Amino acid sequence: MDQENFIVRCSRCGAKNRIPGNRISGNAICGKCKAGLDLGLRYPDRAIDVSDGTFSDEVVRFNGPVLVEFSAPW
Repeated sequence: MDQENFIVRCSRCGAKNRIPGNRISGNAICGKCKAGLDLGLRYPDRAIDVSDGTFSDEVVRFNGPVLVEFSAPW
């Protein structure tokens, strides 16, 4: 069962939801808050602040292209 999955972030609560590729055209709800998910938004509609602790989840494991901008306060 090697099918592509998509991660869709809930616009209400921010939870990440894994959607199987064969269900991307159907209706889906957030597993946390039960809000409807807009499956057209497979990519975030805004920049996401990433820290050392969230880098693996947000960048390395993201199933798609990622643009990363690094900055430092100095």
